[in-house]
Amino acid sequence: MEQVKSRSYIYQIELNGNQTNDARIIASTFIDKGSKVLDVGSACGDFGQYLISDKDCTVYGMEYDPESIQVALAKNVFKKIHQVDLNTHQANDYPEYIGQFDCITLLDVLEHTMNPEKNMLQIKPYLKEGGHFVISLPNVSFGDVKISILNDDFEYTDVGILDRTHLRFFTYRTIAHFFTDLGFEILDCNVRVSDFTFPMKNLPRSTKSYISNNPHSFVFQYVLKLKSTYKTDDLLNKNLNKIDIKFAAIRKSLKQIRKYKLLNKILPVGSKRRVIVKSMYTKLKGCVR
Repeated sequence: MEQVKSRSYIYQIELNGNQTNDARIIASTFIDKGSKVLDVGSACGDFGQYLISDKDCTVYGMEYDPESIQVALAKNVFKKIHQVDLNTHQANDYPEYIGQFDCITLLDVLEHTMNPEKNMLQIKPYLKEGGHFVISLPNVSFGDVKISILNDDFEYTDVGILDRTHLRFFTYRTIAHFFTDLGFEILDCNVRVSDFTFPMKNLPRSTKSYISNNPHSFVFQYVLKLKSTYKTDDLLNKNLNKIDIKFAAIRKSLKQIRKYKLLNKILPVGSKRRVIVKSMYTKLKGCVR
Protein backbone atom coordinates (compact mmCIF):
# COMPACT_ATOMS: atom_id res chain seq x y z
CA MET A 1 0.00 0.00 0.00
CA GLU A 2 1.29 3.46 -0.94
CA GLN A 3 2.18 5.53 2.10
CA VAL A 4 0.10 8.70 2.44
CA LYS A 5 2.31 11.72 2.95
CA SER A 6 1.60 14.46 5.44
CA ARG A 7 -0.67 17.18 4.04
CA SER A 8 2.05 19.76 4.61
CA TYR A 9 4.17 18.15 1.89
CA ILE A 10 1.52 19.21 -0.61
CA TYR A 11 2.39 22.85 0.08
CA GLN A 12 6.16 22.46 -0.20
CA ILE A 13 7.74 24.75 -2.76
CA GLU A 14 11.14 26.25 -3.41
CA LEU A 15 10.47 29.97 -3.17
CA ASN A 16 12.28 32.72 -5.04
CA GLY A 17 11.64 36.42 -5.38
CA ASN A 18 10.64 36.12 -9.05
CA GLN A 19 7.39 34.39 -8.07
CA THR A 20 5.61 37.70 -7.59
CA ASN A 21 2.16 36.11 -7.90
CA ASP A 22 2.80 33.69 -5.01
CA ALA A 23 1.06 34.52 -1.71
CA ARG A 24 4.21 33.78 0.30
CA ILE A 25 6.39 36.07 -1.80
CA ILE A 26 3.71 38.77 -1.53
CA ALA A 27 3.64 38.22 2.25
CA SER A 28 7.41 38.66 2.46
CA THR A 29 7.11 42.19 1.04
CA PHE A 30 5.20 43.15 4.20
CA ILE A 31 8.08 42.07 6.45
CA ASP A 32 11.10 44.30 7.15
CA LYS A 33 14.65 43.03 6.91
CA GLY A 34 16.04 41.77 10.18
CA SER A 35 12.60 41.25 11.75
CA LYS A 36 11.92 38.75 14.51
CA VAL A 37 9.08 36.66 13.07
CA LEU A 38 6.71 34.05 14.46
CA ASP A 39 5.52 31.86 11.58
CA VAL A 40 2.28 30.22 12.72
CA GLY A 41 1.34 27.22 10.58
CA SER A 42 4.93 26.98 9.43
CA ALA A 43 4.53 23.61 7.63
CA CYS A 44 7.90 22.30 6.37
CA GLY A 45 9.66 25.63 6.82
CA ASP A 46 9.82 26.86 3.20
CA PHE A 47 8.56 30.35 4.01
CA GLY A 48 10.73 30.62 7.12
CA GLN A 49 13.74 29.57 5.06
CA TYR A 50 12.97 32.28 2.50
CA LEU A 51 12.66 34.95 5.21
CA ILE A 52 16.07 33.99 6.58
CA SER A 53 17.84 33.97 3.21
CA ASP A 54 16.10 36.99 1.64
CA LYS A 55 15.23 39.15 4.65
CA ASP A 56 17.83 38.15 7.23
CA CYS A 57 15.01 37.49 9.70
CA THR A 58 15.11 35.51 12.91
CA VAL A 59 12.23 33.04 12.60
CA TYR A 60 10.33 30.99 15.17
CA GLY A 61 7.71 28.44 14.14
CA MET A 62 4.46 26.91 15.33
CA GLU A 63 3.08 23.89 13.46
CA TYR A 64 0.55 21.16 14.21
CA ASP A 65 1.90 18.34 12.02
CA PRO A 66 4.84 16.39 13.59
CA GLU A 67 6.19 15.18 10.22
CA SER A 68 6.36 18.73 8.90
CA ILE A 69 8.23 19.79 12.03
CA GLN A 70 10.81 17.06 11.42
CA VAL A 71 11.35 18.30 7.85
CA ALA A 72 11.74 21.88 9.11
CA LEU A 73 14.20 20.77 11.81
CA ALA A 74 16.30 19.01 9.17
CA LYS A 75 16.52 22.29 7.26
CA ASN A 76 17.72 24.06 10.42
CA VAL A 77 15.34 26.91 9.61
CA PHE A 78 13.84 27.99 12.91
CA LYS A 79 15.41 29.38 16.04
CA LYS A 80 12.74 27.30 17.78
CA ILE A 81 9.70 25.43 16.51
CA HIS A 82 6.78 24.17 18.59
CA GLN A 83 4.04 21.66 17.95
CA VAL A 84 0.84 23.67 18.51
CA ASP A 85 -2.84 22.94 17.99
CA LEU A 86 -4.41 26.36 17.46
CA ASN A 87 -7.81 24.97 18.42
CA THR A 88 -6.59 24.54 22.01
CA HIS A 89 -3.76 27.09 22.12
CA GLN A 90 -3.70 29.77 24.85
CA ALA A 91 -1.39 32.80 24.91
CA ASN A 92 -0.05 31.84 28.34
CA ASP A 93 1.19 28.53 26.91
CA TYR A 94 4.28 30.49 25.82
CA PRO A 95 4.74 33.35 28.30
CA GLU A 96 8.31 33.87 27.08
CA TYR A 97 6.89 35.04 23.73
CA ILE A 98 4.66 37.81 25.10
CA GLY A 99 5.63 41.09 23.38
CA GLN A 100 8.56 39.52 21.52
CA PHE A 101 7.81 39.60 17.77
CA ASP A 102 7.98 42.32 15.12
CA CYS A 103 5.70 40.28 12.88
CA ILE A 104 3.45 37.23 13.18
CA THR A 105 2.47 35.40 10.00
CA LEU A 106 -0.54 33.15 9.46
CA LEU A 107 -0.46 32.13 5.81
CA ASP A 108 -3.48 30.04 4.79
CA VAL A 109 -4.06 29.06 8.41
CA LEU A 110 -7.18 30.67 9.88
CA GLU A 111 -9.58 29.02 7.44
CA HIS A 112 -8.50 25.63 8.87
CA THR A 113 -9.35 26.44 12.50
CA MET A 114 -12.59 26.05 14.43
CA ASN A 115 -12.46 29.52 15.98
CA PRO A 116 -10.24 31.92 14.03
CA GLU A 117 -11.48 34.87 16.12
CA LYS A 118 -10.14 33.23 19.29
CA ASN A 119 -6.91 32.28 17.50
CA MET A 120 -6.20 35.89 16.57
CA LEU A 121 -6.82 37.15 20.11
CA GLN A 122 -4.68 34.40 21.68
CA ILE A 123 -1.73 35.04 19.35
CA LYS A 124 -1.91 38.86 19.45
CA PRO A 125 -0.06 39.19 22.80
CA TYR A 126 3.10 37.81 21.18
CA LEU A 127 3.48 41.00 19.11
CA LYS A 128 5.80 43.77 20.17
CA GLU A 129 4.37 47.26 20.60
CA GLY A 130 3.99 48.49 17.01
CA GLY A 131 4.25 44.97 15.59
CA HIS A 132 1.97 43.64 12.89
CA PHE A 133 0.35 40.52 11.43
CA VAL A 134 0.75 39.23 7.88
CA ILE A 135 -2.14 36.97 6.95
CA SER A 136 -3.30 35.26 3.77
CA LEU A 137 -6.83 33.97 3.22
CA PRO A 138 -8.44 32.25 0.21
CA ASN A 139 -11.31 33.93 -1.62
CA VAL A 140 -14.45 31.80 -1.84
CA SER A 141 -15.83 34.38 -4.29
CA PHE A 142 -13.20 33.41 -6.89
CA GLY A 143 -14.67 33.01 -10.38
CA ASP A 144 -14.40 29.21 -10.57
CA VAL A 145 -16.35 28.84 -7.33
CA LYS A 146 -19.08 31.20 -8.56
CA ILE A 147 -19.34 29.29 -11.83
CA SER A 148 -19.50 25.95 -10.00
CA ILE A 149 -22.27 27.06 -7.67
CA LEU A 150 -24.31 28.45 -10.56
CA ASN A 151 -23.98 25.01 -12.13
CA ASP A 152 -25.20 23.40 -8.87
CA ASP A 153 -21.75 22.09 -8.02
CA PHE A 154 -19.51 22.50 -4.94
CA GLU A 155 -16.72 19.95 -5.09
CA TYR A 156 -14.15 19.80 -2.29
CA THR A 157 -10.52 19.28 -3.31
CA ASP A 158 -7.22 18.30 -1.65
CA VAL A 159 -5.84 21.83 -1.89
CA GLY A 160 -7.04 25.26 -2.95
CA ILE A 161 -10.05 27.38 -2.07
CA LEU A 162 -12.34 24.40 -1.50
CA ASP A 163 -9.74 22.41 0.42
CA ARG A 164 -11.67 19.69 2.25
CA THR A 165 -10.06 20.73 5.57
CA HIS A 166 -11.33 24.33 5.39
CA LEU A 167 -13.78 25.13 8.17
CA ARG A 168 -14.33 28.80 7.35
CA PHE A 169 -14.79 30.61 4.03
CA PHE A 170 -14.10 34.28 3.29
CA THR A 171 -14.85 37.00 0.74
CA TYR A 172 -13.27 40.44 0.81
CA ARG A 173 -16.30 41.85 2.62
CA THR A 174 -16.37 39.14 5.30
CA ILE A 175 -12.60 39.58 5.78
CA ALA A 176 -13.09 43.30 6.39
CA HIS A 177 -15.89 42.61 8.89
CA PHE A 178 -13.92 39.80 10.55
CA PHE A 179 -10.90 41.97 11.36
CA THR A 180 -12.96 45.07 12.19
CA ASP A 181 -14.93 43.13 14.80
CA LEU A 182 -11.63 42.01 16.38
CA GLY A 183 -10.15 45.52 16.37
CA PHE A 184 -7.58 45.12 13.59
CA GLU A 185 -6.83 47.67 10.90
CA ILE A 186 -5.80 46.50 7.42
CA LEU A 187 -2.67 48.53 6.65
CA ASP A 188 -2.01 47.04 3.23
CA CYS A 189 -3.41 44.41 0.89
CA ASN A 190 -2.11 42.59 -2.15
CA VAL A 191 -3.56 39.59 -3.93
CA ARG A 192 -2.62 36.38 -5.68
CA VAL A 193 -4.33 36.53 -9.07
CA SER A 194 -5.69 33.62 -11.10
CA ASP A 195 -7.87 33.25 -14.19
CA PHE A 196 -10.95 31.05 -14.46
CA THR A 197 -10.45 27.42 -15.46
CA PHE A 198 -14.13 26.41 -15.51
CA PRO A 199 -16.19 27.13 -18.66
CA MET A 200 -19.06 29.63 -18.50
CA LYS A 201 -20.82 28.42 -21.66
CA ASN A 202 -23.95 27.32 -19.78
CA LEU A 203 -24.43 30.69 -18.12
CA PRO A 204 -26.49 33.64 -19.44
CA ARG A 205 -24.50 36.42 -21.08
CA SER A 206 -25.47 38.90 -18.34
CA THR A 207 -24.20 36.49 -15.66
CA LYS A 208 -20.91 35.96 -17.50
CA SER A 209 -20.49 39.72 -17.73
CA TYR A 210 -21.32 40.21 -14.05
CA ILE A 211 -18.67 37.68 -12.97
CA SER A 212 -16.00 38.88 -15.39
CA ASN A 213 -16.49 42.57 -14.55
CA ASN A 214 -15.81 42.02 -10.85
CA PRO A 215 -12.05 42.15 -10.11
CA HIS A 216 -12.55 40.01 -7.00
CA SER A 217 -13.56 37.13 -9.30
CA PHE A 218 -9.87 36.93 -10.27
CA VAL A 219 -8.52 36.97 -6.70
CA PHE A 220 -7.38 33.56 -5.45
CA GLN A 221 -5.92 34.77 -2.14
CA TYR A 222 -5.84 38.02 -0.18
CA VAL A 223 -2.56 38.84 1.57
CA LEU A 224 -2.93 41.39 4.35
CA LYS A 225 -0.78 43.45 6.67
CA LEU A 226 -2.67 44.30 9.87
CA LYS A 227 -2.17 46.00 13.21
CA SER A 228 -4.21 45.96 16.39
CA THR A 229 -6.09 49.22 16.89
CA TYR A 230 -9.00 50.82 18.71
CA LYS A 231 -12.42 50.19 17.24
CA THR A 232 -13.80 53.36 15.68
CA ASP A 233 -16.92 54.17 13.71
CA ASP A 234 -14.99 54.36 10.44
CA LEU A 235 -12.75 51.30 10.95
CA LEU A 236 -14.94 49.06 8.79
CA ASN A 237 -14.91 51.59 5.94
CA LYS A 238 -11.12 51.88 6.22
CA ASN A 239 -10.74 48.11 6.03
CA LEU A 240 -13.17 47.76 3.14
CA ASN A 241 -11.35 50.48 1.20
CA LYS A 242 -8.00 48.74 1.69
CA ILE A 243 -9.17 45.31 0.57
CA ASP A 244 -11.60 46.34 -2.19
CA ILE A 245 -9.08 46.01 -5.01
CA LYS A 246 -9.63 47.41 -8.51
CA PHE A 247 -8.75 45.98 -11.92
CA ALA A 248 -5.70 48.27 -12.09
CA ALA A 249 -4.15 46.26 -9.24
CA ILE A 250 -4.48 42.90 -11.01
CA ARG A 251 -4.31 43.77 -14.71
CA LYS A 252 -0.57 43.13 -15.14
CA SER A 253 -0.66 39.71 -13.41
CA LEU A 254 -3.83 38.67 -15.24
CA LYS A 255 -2.32 39.63 -18.60
CA GLN A 256 0.77 37.54 -17.84
CA ILE A 257 -1.34 34.54 -16.78
CA ARG A 258 -3.40 34.70 -19.97
CA LYS A 259 -0.29 35.01 -22.10
CA TYR A 260 1.11 31.79 -20.61
CA LYS A 261 -2.27 30.09 -20.92
CA LEU A 262 -2.32 30.89 -24.64
CA LEU A 263 1.30 29.75 -25.02
CA ASN A 264 0.51 26.42 -23.33
CA LYS A 265 -2.49 25.95 -25.61
CA ILE A 266 -0.45 26.56 -28.75
CA LEU A 267 2.67 24.76 -27.47
CA PRO A 268 1.61 22.19 -24.85
CA VAL A 269 4.12 21.46 -22.09
CA GLY A 270 6.23 18.43 -23.04
CA SER A 271 5.29 18.59 -26.73
CA LYS A 272 7.89 18.32 -29.50
CA ARG A 273 6.75 21.68 -30.88
CA ARG A 274 7.51 23.38 -27.58
CA VAL A 275 10.97 21.78 -27.36
CA ILE A 276 11.80 22.87 -30.94
CA VAL A 277 10.57 26.45 -30.43
CA LYS A 278 12.44 26.74 -27.12
CA SER A 279 15.62 25.48 -28.80
CA MET A 280 15.23 27.97 -31.67
CA TYR A 281 14.57 30.82 -29.22
CA THR A 282 17.70 29.94 -27.24
CA LYS A 283 19.82 29.92 -30.40
CA LEU A 284 18.40 33.23 -31.64
CA LYS A 285 18.96 34.79 -28.23
CA GLY A 286 22.58 33.64 -28.38
CA CYS A 287 23.03 35.13 -31.85
CA VAL A 288 21.73 38.52 -30.68
CA ARG A 289 24.40 38.64 -28.02
